[in-house]
Amino acid sequence: MHLPVLSTSHLVLRPIEDKDTAALFRHFSKDAVTKYMDIDSFSNISEASHIIQFFRESLEKEEGMRWAITFKEKEEELLGTCGYHKISKVHFKAEIGYDLHPDYWGKGIMKEAISAMLSYGYEELQYNRIEAFVDPENIASSKLLSSLGFRYEGFLRDAFFEKGKFVNAELYSLLRQEHTRESIF
Repeated sequence: MHLPVLSTSHLVLRPIEDKDTAALFRHFSKDAVTKYMDIDSFSNISEASHIIQFFRESLEKEEGMRWAITFKEKEEELLGTCGYHKISKVHFKAEIGYDLHPDYWGKGIMKEAISAMLSYGYEELQYNRIEAFVDPENIASSKLLSSLGFRYEGFLRDAFFEKGKFVNAELYSLLRQEHTRESIF
């Protein structure tokens, strides 16, 4: 599977590379970034190397893909990441995940990045359904998905075991016929 570069009016979504190791470490060592994720905050730079390798292996196995989110004029500066995981070709669906450095929260960056990712998923990968699982306390993520047209499908009790405890989740989805190109910046 190939991971293309995706461009929007302000952003470039590009493959994560070894040169991103230090930036990924700084990013994922922030508790604010990993608070609602299924990973602990990084405490060692080797964890960043391992996650890059994990992203590569997921792509090779056609199970997932992850982009670095950057500004067009500063492609070396990592703002966050986004991508697909739990890809199911047989069911024409995938789950999305995303994270953004706190300095860029509330600026529309993630909406722009995910809009590009959704268009790629529906148009190029031929997904019919894209899902997202959200911690019920992560109000910003729920609002983001709603603004992109995702529908709330339900509350899942003790859906995941993360960081030593069971956590609830909200399930959101967006079907191909519900996605509009107007959501792209």
